[in-house]
Amino acid sequence: MTEANAPAQPLPERIRQLAEELIAGTDYFLVDVNVRGHRGTRVVEVYVDGDAGIGHDNLATISRELGFLLEVEEVVQGGYTLDVSSPGIKRPLTMPRQYKKNVGRSLRVKYDLDDGRGTQYEVVTLIDATDEAVVIEHPDETRETVPYDAIARAKIELPW
Repeated sequence: MTEANAPAQPLPERIRQLAEELIAGTDYFLVDVNVRGHRGTRVVEVYVDGDAGIGHDNLATISRELGFLLEVEEVVQGGYTLDVSSPGIKRPLTMPRQYKKNVGRSLRVKYDLDDGRGTQYEVVTLIDATDEAVVIEHPDETRETVPYDAIARAKIELPW
């Protein structure tokens, strides 16, 4: 299937599907796929993480295998660069598995609970994370449960 004759499935979604199939059954999970640039000069960014982190060797293996699949299935037309990496601490947390692996760390979070306080933007400690919500601790040591759909953005806050 080629990019030119596959209008039913957008390019990032096809890459996402192949990446998810590739890492199925492992301890790794797909965080995001980003495709930028134009035909012939595209950059395909694939962010993969693991509950216990992910090493460079594992990322290199995933990159080789995904690159092979992209070539065999002719998913991306023309030249492109494939970049498979972990999301790192600069990228926002986007899924419950990422929150769960960062329990105990400081987060810079922006959220709105529709409780009349308006949008909150502060540095908190992540105390717990379930599939539905997180428990955060404010600097004054009060705790609050925040559902994921109330979180606009959350990033790891570096201690320095």
